[in-house]
Amino acid sequence: MSDDQLMTQEELDALLQEHQRKGDSLEPETNDYLSVIEQDTLAEIGNISMGSAATVLSTLANHKVRITVPKVYVSTARSVAESYPIPCIVVNVGYVQGLQGANVLVIREEDALVIASLMMGGDGTNVPTELDELYLSAVTEAMNMMMGSAATAMSELFGRSIEISPPVTTWRDLAQDPLTTDIPEDEPIVVVAFRMEIEDLVDSTMLQIIDIGFARDMVSALLPEEEPVVVPEVKEVPAAAQWADLKKQPVQSTAPPTPAADPPARPGHYDLGNVNIDLIRDIPVQVRAILGRTKMSIDNILRLGPGHIMELESLHGEPIDLYANDTLIARGEVVVVGEQFGIRITEIAAHQDRITSIR
Repeated sequence: MSDDQLMTQEELDALLQEHQRKGDSLEPETNDYLSVIEQDTLAEIGNISMGSAATVLSTLANHKVRITVPKVYVSTARSVAESYPIPCIVVNVGYVQGLQGANVLVIREEDALVIASLMMGGDGTNVPTELDELYLSAVTEAMNMMMGSAATAMSELFGRSIEISPPVTTWRDLAQDPLTTDIPEDEPIVVVAFRMEIEDLVDSTMLQIIDIGFARDMVSALLPEEEPVVVPEVKEVPAAAQWADLKKQPVQSTAPPTPAADPPARPGHYDLGNVNIDLIRDIPVQVRAILGRTKMSIDNILRLGPGHIMELESLHGEPIDLYANDTLIARGEVVVVGEQFGIRITEIAAHQDRITSIR
C-alpha cells in the first residue's frame, strides 16, 4: 500500500470518535430487557390505570378525554429528552404501599395549558404561551386526582391496597434540562407511550417512565409464578455388571413407566372438576350484553324525557361485556345481523368461570 493510501493519525482519530459517538447513541434493544409477555403486561397495566385517570380528567375538564394505545419500549432518559425537546410538565409519582417504586409522567406544556384552561372554565383555545403559577396549580391538582384514581384502579387489578405519595409536578425544558435527576441519563428505562385525546383540542403523546426493576416487579406481582419442573432421578444401570448376575436376573430399569395416553376428549366435553356437564347442559340461563353504565341522581332521572341523550361511561370502541346470569363469560363488539344487533366474541372466559353462571 502506497503512502497516499494510508490514513493520517488525525483521520484515524476522527473515525474512532465518530464510531464511538454512533455506538453511544444506539438505543437499547427492548427484547434484551423485557420479554414479549412482560411488554404486554405493562401495556395492560398502563391501559387500565390511565383509562381510570382519563375518566377523572374528563370530569375535571368537562370534555371527553381518551388515553389509549400504550406502546412499551426500552430507551434512556437522554434519548427521551432528545426526542421530546420541548417544554414539558414532569410528574414524579412514588408508590409507598402495595408496590415499592416510582415512575415519571411527561406531558407537553401546550397540552397542560389546554387542560388547565378547561378546568378553569375556559374553552381550551385562548391559552397563555407559558404556564404561570395559576395554570401550574390547576395542572398539579389534575395530576393529583388522576394519579389517585390510577392507584385505585391498580389496587383492583393487583388485588391489594396500593397507595402513592403526593405527586410532585415540575416544569422542564428538555432541550436544556435533564428529564429527571433520579435516573441516570444513559441507564435503560421502560417507556410507556400513550395517545391522549381531548375532543378536537388535543391529540398528543404522553409518556410514562418506569425503572426496569420496578417494571419487572409489577409484572411478577401479576403473573403467576411458574412451578419448578421436578425431574425424577433415574439411577443408571452399572455398565460393568457381572455376566453371571445377568444370567440369574436381568437388570431392572428404574425409569418410571410411560403413562398411558389420555383418551381423546369427545366434542363438547370440558374439564370442569367435579361438575357433570351432561346433567346441566340443557339448563337455560339469561344472557345479556352490557353496552355501558352511568350514575344519575334521582332528580335527573325524574327529568328524563324523549330526546334526552344519556352519556355512558363506556368509550367508543371499548368491548361489550357479556353476562350469563350475573357471571361475566365473554367480551365482544357490536355487529349488525340482518335487522338485529349481535355480539362478535373477542374474549372468552375459562370453562370453569362460565359454569358458575348456573349457580
